[in-house]
Amino acid sequence: TAKLAAYGFVRNENSYELERMICSQTMRVLIRVTPPSAIAGKVYDEFDEEYIAFRLERARGEFAANVRREYLELLEDIARNCYHSVAFVHDQTNRVCDYISAKYHHEPEHIFEKFPDYAVFRHQNKKWYGIIMEVNPTQMDGIEETKEIIDLKADPAKIKKHLELKGVYPGFHMNRKNWISLVLDDTLKDETVFVLIDQSYALSKGTDPDTIDTEWIIPSNPKYFDLDHAFSRSDLLYWKQSSNVNVGDLIYIYSGMPFGEIRWLCEAVETDLPYLGANDGPVHFEKLMRLKKIFFFDSHLLNRKMIAKYGVTNIRGPRHMPRALKEEIIRLYQLEEINHE
Repeated sequence: TAKLAAYGFVRNENSYELERMICSQTMRVLIRVTPPSAIAGKVYDEFDEEYIAFRLERARGEFAANVRREYLELLEDIARNCYHSVAFVHDQTNRVCDYISAKYHHEPEHIFEKFPDYAVFRHQNKKWYGIIMEVNPTQMDGIEETKEIIDLKADPAKIKKHLELKGVYPGFHMNRKNWISLVLDDTLKDETVFVLIDQSYALSKGTDPDTIDTEWIIPSNPKYFDLDHAFSRSDLLYWKQSSNVNVGDLIYIYSGMPFGEIRWLCEAVETDLPYLGANDGPVHFEKLMRLKKIFFFDSHLLNRKMIAKYGVTNIRGPRHMPRALKEEIIRLYQLEEINHE
């Protein structure tokens, strides 16, 4: 709707309307958009009567052809400036694709000839970590109408707990011992879906020789939490855990703007702690870990531009530390004692 307003559409109750003159200012076009996707248009002549001749296939004449051409050009311009193409029917499915694209730089792959609408997300080693499908009630128990779902890999020890969530089902296309299906109709909050995607990604990626599996880069948002103040009071704090961190793992905390840099090094001293508080704030919690401060990176050396050279960009969730970046951090800050692999 913001793009419609910027283009010149005016809000009128439950719709947006745009008027434009075409054909040398002799014909008036009225375009009405009713969110989320309905669009209709009419053309009026100089007497304010609807002109329909340009819609008739049998119509002849240069004037009708010009009206048709300019009307279609206007619709095409609106489409270019106010809309973007989407791959799937449901909004949440498209948000999932946007999240994976931004964080992992993977696009949905349509690899099934018999099921061209199915889409797979996979690592460079071709291991799958997500499959988007459309299923109907005859295919999946528990749904009452056709839905888009995503199959994700899950820790077998946690599947029973996952299935307690509304919108989570046993794996539809994959082995139910280590896969689950999520219905993408907003039954689950986006952040819950994203956490499960991250877990599936981590579980399915295998060993990457270019990263360190026991060291993590995680984001923090200064708008929500003041790390400087927290660490000035104690070297220990509880933090949201959304990946398979183990006790003893090293945690590098990236502080978002206005800092835009890795600022803290911590060690995980407790993990997989249940979160018993309310989830009514901007950040959703499922479990916690306890971190112990080890080092503060001063001098602003580990800024966005620097770490981007090592492939660390768009830090929206936990990721493993690239081995080359770790070596550079050791060199810059003379921290050989943290090289504990």
